[in-house]
Amino acid sequence: MFLLLKIRNFFIRLFAFLVALVVVLSNLQYMQSLRYDFPDPKPFSGTALYSPYRSTQMWQKCNFHAHANAWGGLTDGKTQTGKMLLAKYDSMQYDIACISDYHSINPEQDLDSPTFIPVYEHGHNLFKAHRLALGSKAVSYYDVSLFHTLSDRQYIINRVKHNSPYLAVAHPKFGGGHTLDDFTYLTGYDLIEVLNHYRLSDKYWDKALSTGKAAWIIANDDNHNIRKADETGVKWTMVGTNELSNKAIIDNLVGGNAYGVEGKAGRNDLCLESLTTEGTAMHLRLDGVAKEIKLIGQNGMVKAIFTQQQAISYGFAPDDTYIRAEITTRNTKMYLNPVVRYDGKHIPTNPNRAKPLFFATWFMRLRCLFALVLTYWLYKKVVFRFPL
Repeated sequence: MFLLLKIRNFFIRLFAFLVALVVVLSNLQYMQSLRYDFPDPKPFSGTALYSPYRSTQMWQKCNFHAHANAWGGLTDGKTQTGKMLLAKYDSMQYDIACISDYHSINPEQDLDSPTFIPVYEHGHNLFKAHRLALGSKAVSYYDVSLFHTLSDRQYIINRVKHNSPYLAVAHPKFGGGHTLDDFTYLTGYDLIEVLNHYRLSDKYWDKALSTGKAAWIIANDDNHNIRKADETGVKWTMVGTNELSNKAIIDNLVGGNAYGVEGKAGRNDLCLESLTTEGTAMHLRLDGVAKEIKLIGQNGMVKAIFTQQQAISYGFAPDDTYIRAEITTRNTKMYLNPVVRYDGKHIPTNPNRAKPLFFATWFMRLRCLFALVLTYWLYKKVVFRFPL
């Protein structure tokens, strides 16, 4: 009987220790975060139109999000090595293929190649609020692992960008890590992963665009298993540049001179030829005839549909703040970056406009400190009540 009591007490104390450990680690994460005042949403405005597309360029086929076997198999890259992954994308004639392991720059890539772009996926949290850090000089391991607030997500964006100049919000619809309202307020990120083999996040993109944030598209497989056809060569980004180098690719990607494609085996049916503006009209031309060209504007509303066209023009109505095109072909669907209203001088971007709140931040930290003290007191009570 005495032995059974000791065993019972041991497991009670072990459970209490694990709960206390989770509470302590979580509150230490929260205490590093900040609380923010977010700017009011302000849709694109102005008498001029801005197109992120340049007049002439070659299109480079890219995938920036794929996983190899990493961290001793703890993360889900199946059994594929980095070399296997890169060879698969090379066989599909990709110009750029990146390995984006979690919190790690994969060393199997040619780090000295002029086309090497360091990328890693950031995020070890309950609801898969993840980010792609591009051009990274160092890896950030900080995250809030349990329940995020909007301010926590903003703080993580800012913190990751200390070492990674460019950041994409990864698969915002996947896992519940982000809400639609997040994209009314979050600032400071460069790209949204609209296309990902897990989810289509176009509504999140339209929410950001409708509040005046020039967050451009990135499209990726998010591949975890090259043996699966439904996650290999099914989502990719076409980046416009005549120079195949890491700087040219990144500059054009974050500048919006790119578009996303959904298809099979990385095969394009059509390519964008031009997307120009003249006064308050936009002119779109493809290198072949599309089955359908759908134009989408403020709040994700469909503004026009054209069928069996190679080139179309559209005049902005007074209430049009942006217009983006979805182009359907026989085997693919293309998602173009939007043409947006602006003042004719300042190129639209998405800078960090969230301002830290001093008193709200310290009130949050005092609550965390109280939780740590209470956890210590309760744990001591458990140890005293259930001796070994």
